[in-house]
Amino acid sequence: MKNGSVEGTVEARAPDKADVPRFVTLASDDGPGLQRYRASLARHGIEPDIVWTGSPYPGHARAMQLLAAHLRTLDPRESVVYTDGYDVVLIRDPAELAAEIARFRAPVVISTEPGFTWKLPGRFAASRRYPKRHGRGGMYRFLNSGAYAGCAGAIADMLEELDFDSGVDCDQTLFNKWYLDDPSRAALDHDQALFASSACQVGLERVLYRYDGSHLVNRRTGGKPFFFHFPAENRLSSGIILDMLPFRLPRLPVLLEDRTGYVANLVESRPTWLLDRPAYPLEDVTRMVVFRLLPLLVLVALAMWWL
Repeated sequence: MKNGSVEGTVEARAPDKADVPRFVTLASDDGPGLQRYRASLARHGIEPDIVWTGSPYPGHARAMQLLAAHLRTLDPRESVVYTDGYDVVLIRDPAELAAEIARFRAPVVISTEPGFTWKLPGRFAASRRYPKRHGRGGMYRFLNSGAYAGCAGAIADMLEELDFDSGVDCDQTLFNKWYLDDPSRAALDHDQALFASSACQVGLERVLYRYDGSHLVNRRTGGKPFFFHFPAENRLSSGIILDMLPFRLPRLPVLLEDRTGYVANLVESRPTWLLDRPAYPLEDVTRMVVFRLLPLLVLVALAMWWL
C-alpha cells in the first residue's frame, strides 16, 4: 500500500505467535520513519496492521476515528499495542510484552512523558489535576498519546469517547481531557516499563539510559521498555539512543535544525533531570528565563553601555 491509498484501508498482517499482541499504527505515506518502524518489528517476524489515513494526513481527530473503526473489526478481547509509526521503534523482544501489559491490571495502559500538552483554556489548572507522583521517579507524570496498549475493545471505547466536539485537533489534548475526566479508566506507564519517550528529554539520552547487556534501562526508574518513541523527532537524539543498542536499525539523516534544537532542548530539559520532576511548568520557566529574559537583559546592558 503506497501514497494515495484508500482512506482507512489496512495493510495485510502476517500471523504472529499467540502470546504476542497485535501491533497497530497509523500512516498517511510510506516514508523513512515508517520503514524504520517496520524494520524494528521485522527483526521479530512481525508485520503490523497499518491503518492508512489517506494523503494528505486528515488530522488527528479523523485519524483516531479511523483507528477506532479498525479496532472494531477485531475480537474485542484481543491484546493490541498501538504506537505512532514514524517516530517509534521496537527495541526489545515482544515475547514478554503481553505479560508486562497484564501487570498493570487496567483496560488500557498509556505511555507517559514529563511534558503536558493542553490546547484548551486552563492549562495550568488542568495539569494540577494529575496525581503528583507515581512510579519510582517523579518525571513521567503526564500521559503521551503516541503509545498505548490493552484489549481492542477497550482501546476502541477510549478513542470513541474522545471529545471531538471540542474542536481541538490535538490528540494529546483530547487524551489528557479523557483521562482527567475519569483516571480510573486507564493506567499510566510511569516507570517506562513498556514505552520510553524522548519528549522533553532531548539531550539526556546518556544520563537517563544505559544498555545492560540485554535491555535498554531507564537509570531513574529501572524500566526496561519495549518501545522507544521520539516525538517531534530530533534525529541526533534518536541516533544516540539507537547507537546504544546491539542491533542496527535505519537512521534518519541528521539536519542542522536537529543540532541546534538539541542544544536548546538540553538547556530546557536539564532541570527536569536534576530535580526529578515533570517538565511542565519547569521547562516553560527555564525557556522564558534562558532564551527570552537573559538575552533581553544582555541587550539592555549593551545598549546602556553604548549610550
